[in-house]
Amino acid sequence: MAPRTLTSIQPTGVGNLVGGVSPAPMDAGALRAACAQFATGVVVVTASADGQDFGGTVNSFTSLSLEPPQVIVCLARTSNTWSAIERSQTFAVNVLAADQLGTAQLFASKEVGKLSQVDSEPGVVGAPLLTGALSHLECTVADVIASGTHLLVIGRVVRVAHDAAKDPALFFRSQMFDGFSAAAPSADGLPIRRDQ
Repeated sequence: MAPRTLTSIQPTGVGNLVGGVSPAPMDAGALRAACAQFATGVVVVTASADGQDFGGTVNSFTSLSLEPPQVIVCLARTSNTWSAIERSQTFAVNVLAADQLGTAQLFASKEVGKLSQVDSEPGVVGAPLLTGALSHLECTVADVIASGTHLLVIGRVVRVAHDAAKDPALFFRSQMFDGFSAAAPSADGLPIRRDQ
């Protein structure tokens, strides 16, 4: 499926935000810092195409719809993982557990053969499912929307599995954390205990 290009439609009056003056160009560092204030989980998106497995760490993931069951992942247009998804039209979202920070770092790297360094098994759509992940969502591509440097890949979920007994890997202020207590200090700056 070829990506559609997202076309922005500007409501009347938005172009003149302050006294008829258009806003200054956005500072990429300021935008990155503002977005870093939003805590997210950490996922590895995997795909298999032409006999090879690919994967990359992503924190831009969200559910879209329960009916039909859909999720969104955002991938760079230049991503090898995207290239494999485009060819296979399938992918898996592996939601990482707190003890998988090393896996997140591996899949965020440019290292070759990442999937040979972790335990996985192919799912029903053929994409690798990482052993020990908090959950797996196996998807077929429903739509792709191109915007800027990235693609919004909408996946129709065909199978899920999860382990409710584990804590999640978290990403906050450009750092990864192994669970809630590591990421969220109490008001006095001390880690929050689970039994509170």
